[in-house]
Amino acid sequence: MTRGIEFNVGAKYVAVKAAGSVSAVALVSGAAYVEGKAVTCEGDQAYGFGSAGDPLRGIIEKYEDDHYMTIQYAGFREDVPGVSGALPAANEYLAVDGSGAVSEVATPVSPAYAVDVDDTADINAVTVFIG
Repeated sequence: MTRGIEFNVGAKYVAVKAAGSVSAVALVSGAAYVEGKAVTCEGDQAYGFGSAGDPLRGIIEKYEDDHYMTIQYAGFREDVPGVSGALPAANEYLAVDGSGAVSEVATPVSPAYAVDVDDTADINAVTVFIG
């Protein structure tokens, strides 16, 4: 019998204010488009896409019309978008890319790291441990 592993252990969530970088995309593309994307703390209690190389601080679970969102800030998370050409290998540290994806980073900026990477055609999904 083959058994797959589901990485849904240790997940912790918090409601935060969405930064303009997330709200602008949600306004144009819809709330569902930003859900599942990687964010960092941009300041003034707001979380957004940040800039390439910023620390991964969470994954958007749910975006609300009042510009608040629930983010997962700890634990394992599957199917986080990764940057094609900058995908990490397992156990490599992660950062945000400024557009809601994660990429490898040589020098750790947060405790977040890759657990598994699916780099098959047009997938580029990463299972991450946020820390």
